[in-house]
Amino acid sequence: MLKKYLLLFTLGLLLPTSPVFGAVIQGPFSIETVSRNSYFVITIGGFLILLLSLLVVMNKNSSNTFKITNFVLISVISLFVTFYLAGMTVFTNVRSETGGPVHWHADFKIYECGKEVRLKEPTGLSNRIGRTDLHEHGEKRIHVEGVVVNKTDVSLREFFRVIGGKLGYGELLFPSRDGYNTSLVDGATCENEQPATLQVFLYKTEGKEIRQTKLVDYPNYILSSESKVPPGDCIIFELSPNQKERTDQICDFTSIAVNKGQYSLIK
Repeated sequence: MLKKYLLLFTLGLLLPTSPVFGAVIQGPFSIETVSRNSYFVITIGGFLILLLSLLVVMNKNSSNTFKITNFVLISVISLFVTFYLAGMTVFTNVRSETGGPVHWHADFKIYECGKEVRLKEPTGLSNRIGRTDLHEHGEKRIHVEGVVVNKTDVSLREFFRVIGGKLGYGELLFPSRDGYNTSLVDGATCENEQPATLQVFLYKTEGKEIRQTKLVDYPNYILSSESKVPPGDCIIFELSPNQKERTDQICDFTSIAVNKGQYSLIK
């Protein structure tokens, strides 16, 4: 009788109302949802296989029907997990706005009242802060690596969110190398006690020319789809008491390319 109840319990977990199938339809569709669902399917699948294996070990003298049933269930679960992961890989690539994996880069610098501020040093084997597909390695460069499901997933707002900070209109918060969160907010004062404003400037490449513009909707800015900088973007964040349309600051690799004559900086 116990065997029958255990088998019914196991079969019940495989019904469409079970967590495994529920994970398939969780939304909204994003790279984080896909990763979460895949992890959940693997976890539940592994649990069921372990449970069925324990049933076989605990019932060594059971009938051949019992053993065959468990073997079939283990095979079905294994195939389901395998096909689910393969299917989600294909589905994600097809549904993504980039049509598959990409590798983009954009450089940036952050200044607080004229002084450059750096993000915290990455730690661990990954040597990065952020997500697998959106991160920084401590070299003032945003990395976009993998499938971009929605381009909003690689906006400036999203980048600072995944590294543990926040970017909004008139507000930039991020973990810095000083060991605490640095906050650049409109109204903060610099040494001259004048209220400062957060301003964001973009160096964008057009052919062999680089033009500087001031970003207004900077939280929602989507990085250019370039693997090398330049032609990838250079983004300057400044908390400054002086409202201005241009900045004298520039990213290192953008400056080097201009000085070498590879690109022309349009004033």
